[in-house]
Amino acid sequence: MASFVRTATDADLAELARIEDEADVVFAERFGSALGQDAPSGHDRAAEPGFVLVVAEHEGGPAIGFVHVLEHDGIAHLEQLSVLPAHGRRGHGRELVEAALDEASERGHDTVTLRTFADIPWNAPFYASLGFIESDSPDLAFYRGLIDTERRLGLDELGRRVHMTIDVRGGMTMDPEQFEGLVADELDRLPDDMVDGLENLVFVVEDRPDDGSLDLLGLYDGLAVTERGNYGMGELPDRIIVYREPHLAQCADEDELRTEVHTTLVHEIAHYYGIDDEQLHELGWA
Repeated sequence: MASFVRTATDADLAELARIEDEADVVFAERFGSALGQDAPSGHDRAAEPGFVLVVAEHEGGPAIGFVHVLEHDGIAHLEQLSVLPAHGRRGHGRELVEAALDEASERGHDTVTLRTFADIPWNAPFYASLGFIESDSPDLAFYRGLIDTERRLGLDELGRRVHMTIDVRGGMTMDPEQFEGLVADELDRLPDDMVDGLENLVFVVEDRPDDGSLDLLGLYDGLAVTERGNYGMGELPDRIIVYREPHLAQCADEDELRTEVHTTLVHEIAHYYGIDDEQLHELGWA
């Protein structure tokens, strides 16, 4: 089924509360009661900083779903996604979210956040399929206000609520298993004289650094062989960590990704040997 996404018109705004109320019936069926409070009007939504997009099944047709993204102090937050149940399971929700992410990116945002139920299939698992990841809620007044509202409405009593985020700066997608396979492949391509001297070292793939950033591609977690001194038997292995999501965010295709992973591996192995960039070039490793 085709999806036609557009910026909400005045006529569309008049239909948003009805769309949201009908869409929320599935929650009432699951929980045995309605969610929180009546839906706000479309005009109330449009009055808030941010944007509202609607979807129709033919160009210029009536809205059958919408997405509302709030903008606040540099934050882009997907506040509501609703599709009429009669038009569900046709990809309209996915098209709305993808259009909203594109719009947020064009407006200069690096990430988009949302809050949702962790264990309802059309909530967190759906957003995860689009690339959102569960993360800690930033300690900012905006997010604290959202959490307070959820508690006031009793949403936290209906199921675990999670904060999710997605990077919208571009890049590519690849699931963890595929990425680990690519890293293993690039390890196999490294010169023998680079890897033969590695001892008590493991290679690990993680999604992101502990701080959640997308700037760090890799990390050597250990002591360089030049600094080990009495380092010996019984020591836990050092680690070279390759971060999946930062690599994907910075690469446009698999060829570029392989080049970046290769570079990351070489530089982190150099840290193991205590080698600086100049020595890397002298050895022909970079």
